[in-house]
Amino acid sequence: MTMSPEERRRRMHKALERSGGARSARSRGSNPDAEITDYSFDADEFQLKKNIQNNTKQEGPDIRLDAGEQKAEKPQRKVKRKPQRMKSTASFDMRKLIIAGAAVVIVFVLAFAVKALMGASGKSSADNKVNESLSPEDAETAESLSEEAESTALVNDFERARLMYAQYDYDAAEELLKSLPDYESNTEAQELVAKCEETKATLVEQDIYKITHVFFHILCVDPKNSFDESKWGKQAGGYNSLMTTISEFEKMIQEMYDKGFVLVSIRDIAHEETASDGSKKMVKGSIMLPPGKQAFVMSEDDVCYYEYMKGAGFADKMIIGDDGRPTLHYTDADGNESVGDYDIVPILDKFIDEHPDFSYKGHKACLVFTGYNGVLGYRTDESYDPNSEYYDPKLEQGHDIEAERKEAVKVMKALLDDGYDLGSHSWGHRDLGQIEFERFKKDCDRWNRNVAPLIKEASGKQPDIIIYPRGADIADWHGYPDDNQRFNYLYDLGFRYYCNVDNNQYWVQLGDRYLRQGRRALDGLNMWLQISGQRERLDDLFDDVNAIFDPARPTPVPNY
Repeated sequence: MTMSPEERRRRMHKALERSGGARSARSRGSNPDAEITDYSFDADEFQLKKNIQNNTKQEGPDIRLDAGEQKAEKPQRKVKRKPQRMKSTASFDMRKLIIAGAAVVIVFVLAFAVKALMGASGKSSADNKVNESLSPEDAETAESLSEEAESTALVNDFERARLMYAQYDYDAAEELLKSLPDYESNTEAQELVAKCEETKATLVEQDIYKITHVFFHILCVDPKNSFDESKWGKQAGGYNSLMTTISEFEKMIQEMYDKGFVLVSIRDIAHEETASDGSKKMVKGSIMLPPGKQAFVMSEDDVCYYEYMKGAGFADKMIIGDDGRPTLHYTDADGNESVGDYDIVPILDKFIDEHPDFSYKGHKACLVFTGYNGVLGYRTDESYDPNSEYYDPKLEQGHDIEAERKEAVKVMKALLDDGYDLGSHSWGHRDLGQIEFERFKKDCDRWNRNVAPLIKEASGKQPDIIIYPRGADIADWHGYPDDNQRFNYLYDLGFRYYCNVDNNQYWVQLGDRYLRQGRRALDGLNMWLQISGQRERLDDLFDDVNAIFDPARPTPVPNY
């Protein structure tokens, strides 16, 4: 049975309501404008997404410890396993239903395909046998399921277009809507296309030289533990100074969202183009946002879950959750294990699920890795391999390096699908501008040998972002000269984006071969400097830093 466009539209609308319903579809009124004014998303609805100044004087350097300076690890404790804290989502339940329904549909569609192959007229004896193989009730069910699958596909495409609209990708939304088979009779799709055109006429191009870049280290889950000097000594002061707690991060992104900030990728600011003669040049990007919106970049350093941080109130390892998205394994101070929202990645994901307009075209944060303890909590480095000339017996023992690398790549793929960028933080967390050049090359080569291949396997591309450790740079605030030996070495390794710590509101430098950006830390020290009146660095982001500052922090916060 072939459905008319009107019947398809009716079924699509009905399916939309069954699946939770867009507010615009639920609240129809006589005012035609009211039908397209609300394209916001609820937490459980439609979680669809596309799968310096001279830096030798900078404050707030990255935490800690170069390779080989880690604390000796405590003996491993026996642990009890807690129930997972990760909540199942409506989108995960819906995916299960869709998969199950799709399997049924495939069976019946195959039956109808056999029927078609046996004769288009439908009157052959073979065709009659196919008809006889299905009862009238089964045939009707198969046809109904096929029609519902078609209707569901239309609904899903429409919701994808709504998500694109919410995340400022108006051209892609229009293209998808106009490709719907019932577009000519689909008034809701036509209304959204009109809304895209109306909104595009109001967009304002962002000044790429006024895009702030904020950064964090991995989030503190248990501040009372992490900041306990009696347990961790001087390192507790480092955690207090350089880390951000989960409650602080959640308050920060909420206030930035309320102020109109929108997450963009550093690659949106500028990108490399190849001319007809084969020469390459970095060119300015064009970020178009509605009035009142302001682009910003976010990054997270040291997403490695180092050995020395075990038991100190931080996550242990990033894994793939039951819903197919990245989440965190965590071991608390008593040795109890759980899985949940213990770092930026799952917290930011869920916030954007609820507030898709916090993300420009689905982009999220840039996560960067050292190499000496592996990445993402997986012991992937050659220094864990007893067969390697770089084997370090002082590190954790008993790791299957190849298995660890495979798991790390799986997580990286999930991160990339989820809108994250991945990059370098050097191999050994060294000051790349100060160490002698031979040590500089050795460090770069070790990262390129141990970490770059994992990112390349996950993404299909050589990593092109480097965020300098310790906030330092390889030159002063002037542009990188053509004869800068360190820059040329990094450039030849594929890097095009270079970030330091500047702590000003914004600092962006675009050269023919690079984009350079200063970052500022949203950490304990910078919050304390604001609260105590010593420096005002966060006024443009937050109205009242006191309301964000975690009361579990000991004060004054040390300048670590």
